[in-house]
This record gives sequence, C-alpha cells and structure tokens, in this order.
Amino acid sequence: MTTKQTYTIRQVSELCSLPPSTLRYYEEVGLLKDVPRKGQRRIYEQRHLNRLGAINCFKHTGMTIQQIQKFFYYEDETQDYDTLVTMLQEQCTALEEQLTLLLDNQAHLQNKLKTYEERKDAFEAEHAVNSPS
Repeated sequence: MTTKQTYTIRQVSELCSLPPSTLRYYEEVGLLKDVPRKGQRRIYEQRHLNRLGAINCFKHTGMTIQQIQKFFYYEDETQDYDTLVTMLQEQCTALEEQLTLLLDNQAHLQNKLKTYEERKDAFEAEHAVNSPS
C-alpha cells in the first residue's frame, strides 16, 4: 500500500506562492474543503494543490472569490455541467475582450514610443550639429 504525499501549510505556501493566511482564508470560505488535520496542523494532499492551481488560474483571469465559490459549488455539490460550461465560456469571453483591449493599448503605446524615439533622435542630432566642438 502506498501512502499519499502530504504537505504542510508552509510547503503549500511555497509551492503555490500564497501566504498561509490566504490558504486559511480559502478554507474558511469553502474554496479548500476537507483539509485533514493532525492535531492543530493542516495536512494538504495533492487534491488541494490541484484545487489551488484552479483557484490561481481563475483569479488570474479576473474571477472574483464569489465567482470561484459559485463555480466550485456547481462542480462539487450539484455537478451541474451546463452551468459550469456556461461560467467558463463567459470567463473566456471576458478574457478575450481584455486581451483585445490590452493588444490595442499595446499598439497605441508602441506608436507613441516610436514617435518619441524619433523626436529624441532628431533633437539629439540637431543639438550635436549646433554644439560647438
């Protein structure tokens, strides 16, 4: 019989780049469930790391804690796959809109950068010609 790999809160904190307080908060609000304890110490398993990976991904796409809670409710409690698919589709659409806006802003910045680099070069060239040697 093989034993499951377990992790301390410090190890999970380091692996996921999250402070222990955030891990405790996620447990408090129900994002991390069924974290066993040995005495006062939390014992995390691979399933918790997997869940944290999903939470981090969702947060980075702009989902709120409430949206993530709702997602996991439908995943864990109801297994309402229609709702889960709809939620993920909506988040993908929102992310695509953000990406489009970011790319538009990047293009605007690149144009400004080119303009000011050209102005800088012209200014320096003019001052080099007019400077006494």
